[in-house]
Amino acid sequence: MPSASRGIIGSMKCLPLVLVLYAAVPCGAQTPCFRAALAAAASRVHRIQEGLKQIPVGEMDTTVPAAARDQLTQLKDALSCAADAALAHSGPSVDPVELQNRMADILNANPPEPAENTVMSKDDHRFDETFGSYGHNLRVRVSRPSNVAALIEVEFSVNVECGDDHMLLVYAPRNGVWREQMRWQAPPLKQVSDAFGDFFVSATLSTPEVGDARLRVVVAHGAPWCTSRFSGFAIDILSPASDSNSPKVLWHIARGYSRGNFTPRIKSSGDTFELRLNDSSMDIDRYERRVIYRYRIDEHQDVHRIEPIATNARGFVEEWLFAPWSESQSFSARETGPALQLVHDQFAPTVDSDSEFVSHSYGPVRACNAPETFQVQINSTLERIVPGKPGGESRPRPTHYFHVRTIQDGYLMVSAPTEPDPACKGANLMPAKDD
Repeated sequence: MPSASRGIIGSMKCLPLVLVLYAAVPCGAQTPCFRAALAAAASRVHRIQEGLKQIPVGEMDTTVPAAARDQLTQLKDALSCAADAALAHSGPSVDPVELQNRMADILNANPPEPAENTVMSKDDHRFDETFGSYGHNLRVRVSRPSNVAALIEVEFSVNVECGDDHMLLVYAPRNGVWREQMRWQAPPLKQVSDAFGDFFVSATLSTPEVGDARLRVVVAHGAPWCTSRFSGFAIDILSPASDSNSPKVLWHIARGYSRGNFTPRIKSSGDTFELRLNDSSMDIDRYERRVIYRYRIDEHQDVHRIEPIATNARGFVEEWLFAPWSESQSFSARETGPALQLVHDQFAPTVDSDSEFVSHSYGPVRACNAPETFQVQINSTLERIVPGKPGGESRPRPTHYFHVRTIQDGYLMVSAPTEPDPACKGANLMPAKDD
């Protein structure tokens, strides 16, 4: 399974278009010069895209050809120049939709989306820009963060084999002129999984003043891949630096997720942000589960995961087991913490043997006599691969009965015995058909 990579920003190499135009064109007013600069930047984008079309790429080839890697880097520089030029003659109150349409028009971006189940032909020129393994299907999105409306965010995406790659530019006004605050993109791609794609979402945390050094932008992205439903994703918290091309990475995590039909969503409020997506389930019959990654930044700029981490008690137990103990400890009863850590560690995947592995399945979820307490059953089996024996051999391992208590915004892990509690009985609250 590919893992998400941290962003590495190369130097932005905008051509000195404005200076050239000032020398070549009489400019009584600046606007025509900047429009010409935008047209020149767009022309550069188109030339690079044409060059990318000439690079042969094998279908489902996850290795990025060196030529494609270099030209993709150049393409991102050219797109950044185009955004600079577009904003150079835009006032602080510019309408992001108007700006987006202007850029899409001159860049030939945002091609029409084919209807669902459409079989596209390369002879159908309505969708010309969607074809090509690298650098095509160019899309641009311009927006203002709802909680910091004075900013402008420009997001570009282009095709890579089996997915897409995104770049985020953040601008703030300075003395009536838009200045780039940050640029966030993937490092030069060696594998398609290095791209910032599959999904790409961002949120701006509230800050006292636009341009303040305390500005925080949270970006989450997946890792494209050609064969597996499951991949890796990353979350980064960024802040401005002296070089806008190299923002400070204040915090970074990388985890796994399921590339299913659910579209990941991110939102922020004050010093808190939340990302929702799906991950693989330990129960093969359920396949995937919903996970909530919610975090708060404290006054020391430390980042803490907070509740909720799942949408129900069973999901809480599974995420409690999957998350590192440094997080799960925060959702565990203090008096039983040491015993719970032992159970948590027992469920950690091991790679000691190529012929043995542990599988898990869900049992019932029952309410207990104690108020707001539930018992979540997780069955475990040791599976052994035996040459010449279809299905191998299976041996039951201890079943755990996790007791969780409802608290504000989530649950608390109380205990995890290997025998059921007689005080937890009654109907299964999460039978398979309702899960």
